[in-house]
Amino acid sequence: MSSPSSTRTAGIPPSRNRGRVPLRRVRRIVLVVLGALVVLIGSGAIYQVAATAVDQQDHPARGRLVDVGGHRLHLYCTGPTDTGNPTVVLEGGLGATVPAWAWVQAGIARTARVCAYDRAGTGWSDPGTDPPDAHHIAGALHALLHQADVAGPYVLVGWSIGGLYVREYADEFPADVAGVVLLDSSSTEQCTSTPSAAAQCDSTSGLFAVMPALARIGVMRVLGSLQAATGLPEPENSDMRAAASATKDLDTRAAELRAAPATYAQVRDAALPSGVPLSVVTATDHETAPDLERLWTGWQNDMAALSSNRVHRVVAGASHVSLVLDEEDARLSVAAVLEVVAAVRSGQPLGP
Repeated sequence: MSSPSSTRTAGIPPSRNRGRVPLRRVRRIVLVVLGALVVLIGSGAIYQVAATAVDQQDHPARGRLVDVGGHRLHLYCTGPTDTGNPTVVLEGGLGATVPAWAWVQAGIARTARVCAYDRAGTGWSDPGTDPPDAHHIAGALHALLHQADVAGPYVLVGWSIGGLYVREYADEFPADVAGVVLLDSSSTEQCTSTPSAAAQCDSTSGLFAVMPALARIGVMRVLGSLQAATGLPEPENSDMRAAASATKDLDTRAAELRAAPATYAQVRDAALPSGVPLSVVTATDHETAPDLERLWTGWQNDMAALSSNRVHRVVAGASHVSLVLDEEDARLSVAAVLEVVAAVRSGQPLGP
């Protein structure tokens, strides 16, 4: 009787390719995978275009579109027009659009005229052609207010990176500015002060750099639908989420971050008008490392020193976004704005 080994030896010689997938099958699998990816990406792109068109129909602009020279900016003003100056102008954080100010704008409008707007390429505004740094954003806002016949002087309210933009505006157009409110404003030093701060900025910039590509195939829209509610009322909550899913908005956010070094350089030496009423409102909960939290507090103190007529209020437990998006914390932001409005009207200095 032959042993198993002798039988194998006497038969067909074993192939060297035994156990391997034939090359033809590998190619077929690769082609199938690539085809599936092409279909998936194409379907995502169609979904993004179609959903954006539906959003534009379901979420129309609540304000008016004002031509500022080659493109239009969305401006939404509310509140009485017969209470005297100043007019409050709201400058949002990165990616924030008019609906983000729902709580704040409604609170201010009971006492003063207040205007929110969408920067070029965000919300209901057309994309612009200028780089989105502080100098160009301030110039566009100046053109918008004058083209729209919004009476000055203004109390400028800047939230997050919007704080840098209003500081630049106040430096370039000081005669327009009656007061300034900085809501947990960004600092010109936040990306250069320490290695950990620089690393955090690099990480954020890298994340936003890939978002436009993901937006074009619908990924950011799907991820946005899975996020928790913003804290805003309806319909502002739905309006803001719809705007945040648009490809042009994500393009603009990435562009503003790319322009951030230029913005920091421009604002670093910017000055406020002498003795202008200044209110700095600082949150305490940024969910970041303790050393960065301490740095943030120091930067807020530095910004409070920009005017001799100032008040600095720290809101314990408030976060960077809750000062605007949360109903309760937004009331504190409203109070800070109205305090500056009252100081402008009375000519009295801000209280302690």
